[in-house]
Amino acid sequence: MHRPSHTSSTLWGAHAPPLQLVVLTGLLGIGGACAAQVAPGVADLAAAQPLPLEAAASAPSPETAGSRGQIEAGVGIAHLKGASGDWRDGYVRAMYRVAPETTVNAELASQGHFHQRGTLGALSVLQDLSPRWFVMGGISGGTADFQYRMRVDLGGYRKWGDERRWVTGVSLMKGLSGDHVHRDVMLRLTAAYYAPAGWIAEGGLALNHSQPGAVNAARGFGVFTWGTRGQDLWSLRVDHGREAYLPAGAGIPAGGSVSFSSTEVIPQWRHWLGKDHGFVASLQYYRNPYYRRTGASVGLFFDF
Repeated sequence: MHRPSHTSSTLWGAHAPPLQLVVLTGLLGIGGACAAQVAPGVADLAAAQPLPLEAAASAPSPETAGSRGQIEAGVGIAHLKGASGDWRDGYVRAMYRVAPETTVNAELASQGHFHQRGTLGALSVLQDLSPRWFVMGGISGGTADFQYRMRVDLGGYRKWGDERRWVTGVSLMKGLSGDHVHRDVMLRLTAAYYAPAGWIAEGGLALNHSQPGAVNAARGFGVFTWGTRGQDLWSLRVDHGREAYLPAGAGIPAGGSVSFSSTEVIPQWRHWLGKDHGFVASLQYYRNPYYRRTGASVGLFFDF
């Protein structure tokens, strides 16, 4: 049985505690990556994994004078080999620090995947509870079969060490698919290290349970970023693991297309053209036993 693809709406969050330890909650992430994060077990999951350091790189830190937020807009394209329906995406996202302890993130996007087009919207909030603890909450929804019709994310995070350079987190996601039948529950564990030299390393594990069918899937990812804020930041993301179903719109026979492995690699470059604006560009390569996807995206960002 084919299951609709759940390329979810985008909730992305950037948290900037002292020492510029910027943490993305890993809610959702399309935009510059031409991708949206969804639960493992959902079709074409690698395309849907978040880009934690993409948003981290884009979020202004509290030490950046006069910068309380950012707005970004961009487009992405992707070609599928072995499946039908190339991707065409566009997005606008914004982050605003309404108070030193509170950051609000929002996104609106139009996605064309597998011969369908849908509109999605998302809103999330990050809240400091203390110098070491912060929490995240978000809600999102889309109009197409390959998007979640409704999704809710909740998470908690802690900073460790004298300089709080280690950050660990746990989050829970519940999503209802666009067909109003399939449901996902995902537990996500993450850990990140923010080095004094400026580079950042992050890794995580996502465990998902999909219904109907009680299909379980696990997926891991690693992200490394380096460079200088205000000049150039580069990142490389690799993730690998299991997915539960292929998307119904991919044009692939259903036989055997349940619980399979896939891999995705995404390099990204964020460049400042001035002190408060620049561009972001990325490439994507994804493969599973049934098809391959190659894509590129570009966007402009403005700090304010």
